[in-house]
Amino acid sequence: MSRTRYLQAEEPHIEIIPMIDIMMFLLIFFMVTMLKMIDVSGVKINVPQAASAATLPSKSLSIVVTREGEMIFEGKTVDRDTLVATLKERAQSAKLEVLVAGDKDVSLENLLHVMDVARAAGVEDIGIAAKR
Repeated sequence: MSRTRYLQAEEPHIEIIPMIDIMMFLLIFFMVTMLKMIDVSGVKINVPQAASAATLPSKSLSIVVTREGEMIFEGKTVDRDTLVATLKERAQSAKLEVLVAGDKDVSLENLLHVMDVARAAGVEDIGIAAKR
């Protein structure tokens, strides 16, 4: 055996297969993380149709009214006092636009009750959700 073999330097090379494995792991990790960040706790309602329905700005807050008259805000069922307090708190920092989304079969009285709650919190821009 010669000693020169130990002294010879090999050319460095990049192992690409472990790098591909790591990139696939990162891709899957970020995809799963992003899916967890998407709010899928929405309530399914059948919104009424209107010929004059317009597109709403994305910054409006939504209050959903179910057939039973329950108010749902940000995925949670809330009562009148909690909703008024939450809307008042948010209205202090910025001007609020509230969208009331009710099922087709919701009574007009329940929709007006939710609109009264929003007005009691100081919200002036209130709309009713409809589809074309």
